[in-house]
Amino acid sequence: MKQIIFILSTLLLMSTAYSQQPARITRIKDGDTFVAVWKHRSYTCRLASIDAPELSQTYGYESYQALSKIVAGKKILITAHTRDLYGRVLVNAYVDGKRLDSLLIRKGYAWHYSTYSHEAMLKQCMQDAILDKAGLWHCGKDSVCPPWLFRNYNYPNKQKYCMGCN
Repeated sequence: MKQIIFILSTLLLMSTAYSQQPARITRIKDGDTFVAVWKHRSYTCRLASIDAPELSQTYGYESYQALSKIVAGKKILITAHTRDLYGRVLVNAYVDGKRLDSLLIRKGYAWHYSTYSHEAMLKQCMQDAILDKAGLWHCGKDSVCPPWLFRNYNYPNKQKYCMGCN
């Protein structure tokens, strides 16, 4: 039964892939993940091209708050692509005609996830944020710990390498 539901939800997702759908965000989970409703169904979504600090990481709560503030009370447009290993729908989202991922990167609340995205515009947004010392970059490039490293570090290494500039 779970396989049938998964297949049907995947087919539904594929039918909406690459077309913008109006959506409403009902819950923010962290700086790059949220729950959205479109076509009368709720989806856990992850912004496809960014990686935001984990909630337990330095600047994680600020990233969560930034996403919450940007989308508060606004309708968004979502372009769904596929699902990740955790079953989340990978999306591009647009708020007031602007890409949500570029807003978060440019304000220093997320990294351009260059492992999975090769968009020059997002790379430039991150370079601009670093140069302006925006958000998590306020102490410089060497004081930040990317979330993909943070997730893999054990507690002593998190304490050693991921404490920010405090």
